[in-house]
Amino acid sequence: MAAETLLTCGSMKQSARYLTSHDKILSVGDAYVGITGWAVTSTVLQSMFSDGSALPEIRTELELFEYSRLMHQRLKDEYFLNARPEKDEPYESSQITAFIMNRHGLFGLYSQRSVDRFERFAAAGSGARYALGAMYAAYELGLPVEDVARLGVEAGIEFDNASAGPITLKKMKLEA
Repeated sequence: MAAETLLTCGSMKQSARYLTSHDKILSVGDAYVGITGWAVTSTVLQSMFSDGSALPEIRTELELFEYSRLMHQRLKDEYFLNARPEKDEPYESSQITAFIMNRHGLFGLYSQRSVDRFERFAAAGSGARYALGAMYAAYELGLPVEDVARLGVEAGIEFDNASAGPITLKKMKLEA
């Protein structure tokens, strides 16, 4: 899992050079959680997991979905989540887009609590279009997964005006 480290708020940007906490990948027990979107999400998730709460052992998309329902209620009750549905959205938004990487694979969790499990690679955020193109090319060339992830983030940084380095890269051995 790899991520860039730029924080933006409208037209203002703050690079990792100015921030003490710029990582967009959180370590939660035996998993990593990569986030995109609102900067406050990192602080909220750090707070949620600092009280001893653990991310459950997620093996399937349904297990992540069920956990996201509980997390959504906690976000509303304890963190004052503004969950008003956007136009044409069927459910309240959790306002969170995240990737969860554990020994069982890479999962995507989106604001409407839809869940994906990825076989090859994935990207989210403003640089995702560039990252996906670079990762596709790198994957098809048979490059190591760390290089695929890093090249995806590098492409986002190169071509997206809301992305900047340095890059954070986390790896984990998956169960067969």
